[in-house]
Amino acid sequence: MRKDLVASMGLLVIAAVYYAATLTIQQSTLEDEIGPTGLPIVLAALLAIIAVVIGARAFMTAPAVPVSDSDKDPEAPWPRAVGILLIGWLYLPVASIVGYPLALVTMLVAVALYEGMKPSVRMFVVAIGGAAFFWLLFEVVLGVRQPEGILF
Repeated sequence: MRKDLVASMGLLVIAAVYYAATLTIQQSTLEDEIGPTGLPIVLAALLAIIAVVIGARAFMTAPAVPVSDSDKDPEAPWPRAVGILLIGWLYLPVASIVGYPLALVTMLVAVALYEGMKPSVRMFVVAIGGAAFFWLLFEVVLGVRQPEGILF
């Protein structure tokens, strides 16, 4: 309960700061009916709603019964998180060389391998499908150009 309550308060603070930052966005004569602050305000509101739901859930649930060390789920050590961040960081230079789709496939495979998954056809099919989905989402549906690499 305590972790959820602290997380809820932290998210509310982040939502408030984010909302305050959106108020500093300048208005333009070229803006549409939503304006440049439309999406940031919606994101701040969604973050605040999530924070309130997490806080409400923390108050409504009963305190956890202490469990013995043998029943506890092991928490991932912080070096494991650093490894995931490193994979994400390496994605940027790889994308500038081989292009967005191939770099995304490589990153998805690298994360699966880093998390201990054994190489299989399914892993590669899921990585290719995930990269294709994100390419279609950004390039075709949203019209956001993806980085082109030196090779592709």
